[in-house]
Amino acid sequence: MYSILLVEDDRDLSAITHANLAHAGHQVDAAFTCAQAETLLAKKQYDMILLDVMLPDRSGSELCRSIRKDCDSPIIFLSCVESSDTIVNALRSGGDDYMVKPVRYPELLARVDAVIRRSHQKKRASQRVFQSFTMDIPHRRILRDGQEVDLSSIEFALLQYMTSHPDTLLLYQDLYQNVWATDSLGDFRTVMVHISNLRKKIDPNRRGIIETVRGAGYIFSDV
Repeated sequence: MYSILLVEDDRDLSAITHANLAHAGHQVDAAFTCAQAETLLAKKQYDMILLDVMLPDRSGSELCRSIRKDCDSPIIFLSCVESSDTIVNALRSGGDDYMVKPVRYPELLARVDAVIRRSHQKKRASQRVFQSFTMDIPHRRILRDGQEVDLSSIEFALLQYMTSHPDTLLLYQDLYQNVWATDSLGDFRTVMVHISNLRKKIDPNRRGIIETVRGAGYIFSDV
């Protein structure tokens, strides 16, 4: 059983989502505004946050940025907005995944379980040294030129998977299945946004550490 914060201003939809999560064995707290969510987060640590994009007092993306200042709980956005700009903004604000409403609850439950399992998995005690950075896996830290690079949990998971398969074409679908533990359903925007953010952080000089193979995926090479 996981502890989940559901932030959704549509009370009917909140009740239905709450019921499905509770039926699956999760403990769920509901908030209908950003202010209510922040009050609950100040009192309790959650395994997962499900966050609507459009909320009455602030946007979900704004709330996500605020949450990320001192909380690394996984965040999945749930929204009726399907535009690429909205998805990109939500993921860049610190979200781990994005689902478009109306969601299929079996898929939502599968994604929740997969994301939480990944965030809770035991860290392998090792350190990987590359030309551009050092990866401290036990402490989930990236060091570049002696300075720590601030990565989100999903960015770290992506980099860890890619560094485990250097000089190998990793297809979009491979990344979804191995990092998100789910199927992309043909929508690769989530992984593209996170790779773009990751590049800016670990390769600011644009050395080409992560090469794009157009229409296919990415190759990591920095050994």
